[in-house]
Amino acid sequence: MPAAPSFTSPPFKASLITPEAVVLKASVIEAQIPAFDGLLGILDKRAPLTAKLSAGILRLTTASGPQRFFIDGGYAQMKDDELTILTTEAIPAEKVTSDSLTAEQKKLDAIQGVDAKSLAQRSHLQSRMQAMRTLVE
Repeated sequence: MPAAPSFTSPPFKASLITPEAVVLKASVIEAQIPAFDGLLGILDKRAPLTAKLSAGILRLTTASGPQRFFIDGGYAQMKDDELTILTTEAIPAEKVTSDSLTAEQKKLDAIQGVDAKSLAQRSHLQSRMQAMRTLVE
């Protein structure tokens, strides 16, 4: 019986950048980004795209295996077969721990008030915690 065909996409360049550092520059086979309105999958030869990001899990498949990061919003651009992700925070999955969740819970508990700013802060922290939980469990 003949071997099953391989449907692996050719790699494309990807960069993950925060204000402090270039966190990752790699050749990526596929990416799944947490866009503001849902998860977005990206393969090579993707039409140009700019997307607003939300707090969530960035999943990258490289030749050496999968990589995951918690990111906190920002923007992604796919242009000329290169994905650039600009975010305020990028934490490798293995560095998100139950202690991280506890710290986020303390921030959430410290928010007082029912004004629009407090509600927005509370909602943002709840989104962060939900994404982080998927990495801890």
